[in-house]
Amino acid sequence: MTEKGRSDYNEASLGMANEVVKIANDKLATGMHPLDIASAIRHAGANFTAFAYAQGTDDAVDTASVMKEFQEWLEYYDKHHQEKKHGH
Repeated sequence: MTEKGRSDYNEASLGMANEVVKIANDKLATGMHPLDIASAIRHAGANFTAFAYAQGTDDAVDTASVMKEFQEWLEYYDKHHQEKKHGH
């Protein structure tokens, strides 16, 4: 899963992803609905991705690449959580 040669599975990005998940879990503990939390994270991700492209490149957002990467991660984690839920 890469975006223009950048690996999204490195120590820095994994660490930051875990920080975001911690924030989400903290919000979950306050009673916020998990789908509302997920929506907020997607909103923030879209906002920051657009910002990153605007600041880090002269190119428009590579929507196809970003969407493909999101789909790959979503399917990976869906499988992980479904197996965990069903005790596999």
